[in-house]
Amino acid sequence: MKPTPGADRYPGGEVGPDTGRLRDYAKTKHAVARAVRSLRSLATEVKSARVDAECLELMSKVAEDRFTLAVVGQFKRGKSSLMNAILGRDLLPTGVLPLTSAITVLKYGPKERLTILRERDSLLPECPPVSELAAYVTERGNPGNQKRVKEAVLEMPSPFLRRGLEFVDTPGVGSAIAANTRTTYAFLPQCDAVVFVTSVDSPLSEAEVDFLRCVRRFAEKVFFVINKTDLLEGTAQAEAIAFISDRLRAEAGRESLRIHPLSASRALAAKLAADPAAYSASGLKDFEEALGTFLGLERTDVFVASLVAKAMRLLEDISPAMTTGALQARCADIGAGLGKLRESVVSGAAPGPAGSAEIAASRAPEPQRAKSETRIDWAQALETRGCPICRRLADEAFKFYAQWQYKLSADEAAQDQFAAAMGFCPLHTWQLIAVASPQGLSAGYAKLAEKCARKLSQFAVAPDAAAEVLEACAPGPRRCPACAELRGMEKSSTRSLASFLMDAGGLRIYHDSPGVCLRHLAKTIRAGADSELARRLLQHASARFEETAEDMQNYAIKHDGIRRRLVNDDEKDAYLRAIVHLVGERAACAPWREDFKT
Repeated sequence: MKPTPGADRYPGGEVGPDTGRLRDYAKTKHAVARAVRSLRSLATEVKSARVDAECLELMSKVAEDRFTLAVVGQFKRGKSSLMNAILGRDLLPTGVLPLTSAITVLKYGPKERLTILRERDSLLPECPPVSELAAYVTERGNPGNQKRVKEAVLEMPSPFLRRGLEFVDTPGVGSAIAANTRTTYAFLPQCDAVVFVTSVDSPLSEAEVDFLRCVRRFAEKVFFVINKTDLLEGTAQAEAIAFISDRLRAEAGRESLRIHPLSASRALAAKLAADPAAYSASGLKDFEEALGTFLGLERTDVFVASLVAKAMRLLEDISPAMTTGALQARCADIGAGLGKLRESVVSGAAPGPAGSAEIAASRAPEPQRAKSETRIDWAQALETRGCPICRRLADEAFKFYAQWQYKLSADEAAQDQFAAAMGFCPLHTWQLIAVASPQGLSAGYAKLAEKCARKLSQFAVAPDAAAEVLEACAPGPRRCPACAELRGMEKSSTRSLASFLMDAGGLRIYHDSPGVCLRHLAKTIRAGADSELARRLLQHASARFEETAEDMQNYAIKHDGIRRRLVNDDEKDAYLRAIVHLVGERAACAPWREDFKT
């Protein structure tokens, strides 16, 4: 992403030249998170535990803004020495034998702390003294990683590590210790950028070139360092640097590739001795300046590009498991969205308002509608003491909300559809909130909030007409997906009941029940009852209300006369039955207007 031209002006008049860039970065990052959330939903459905775990790790990386810069290379090229020199401390173990045997992650912390994470996740992390680091990450202290160390995480208050940077030391590849090579190769997919270290004491080998090809498949940015320049002098040094540089440029296909020859050991000695001239002569100064420029200006671009690339690799991994048309369509939609994100990163444009879910929303399936045409067992449904249609609406509404809260947390097409409708009406919004999680609601309502922000910004141009426009676009029953679902379900239910009552046996069952509420009585009569059936239904409702009124009065008398033990079950809930049959059940009271056409 290129910087946004111009500058954003704040309400107070001050100008923030980087605000547009940061906003674009945040939008792209959020779009990636939505795609990963959808991808994780797919992984859950096809029971891919590995992809699910990697999606969770990627989501954690997004949430933490965690940028992974790894130092890699063949064994004994001075990777740990280079990291010590950059940090200005003799911190990581170094020596003449292959040393690093496990991943060592350096990250920012207010004080130094070492945490050892084992490969067996069931064990709690250990926090030994920092002085014991070598016992876990070196071949001498942990040969072949026999201690099963997954990562050694060293926190330290270094300014270099601030703002989410993970600086990672990896085992050298190509040594006789095969486990070290496997560990480094396995870590490459987690890298965002890489410092590839070789050295002048041996020519760039074919094994190193093969490793570099693998590195470039995963890392969005690669720095090239030729270490140990202090081992050669004059012409020999120049020839070695030229040979290695030419080979690296040929492999990269870039004549202008920047390469940094340096001596990490001399650089560390110069820093410890506070000798600026020696530090500059070591070659580390030029490399640190290039690294600083990258971390300050280019890191966000590389980070989002790396996130997109990682998500696309996970999508490729899970694609073979998409065995149905619906899963394949969702997989294709996620891939299309990630492709648009990749294009936006390359072009420097922030993703559009819909983020990555502009993707074929028209063919993305809506959250599955409750099956209103399902045959209803009215003999059982009429056993309720309330309104059977209200009860069915309430039960199906709960299923509808459960489906929606899941879709809103993971399905971008559903999020787009939800935002287009401006969400649910107030009643159904709060009913959705009652069954949804804060995480799901945060994911699902983000696009709706973004749409509101854009609309309000547009209204600000012509504020005189804003009130009317705001009222027109505010969430309400007319566009509410839940209202539409319940209207359809109510219509089919009343038609079904009317059909049931046309049979003499059905009418007898209804006669022995409390019946339906007044609203659904009217709709049932309108759905097809003839005059005689309508008369009998009205007589039944009248008798039931009369009985209920009598029960309520009996309850009140017995309560006032301190004869509460004499209250029967009908009298106890009579007031509730009366209210339900007057206005419908609380969980299904209809918010839509009567003049809506259904």
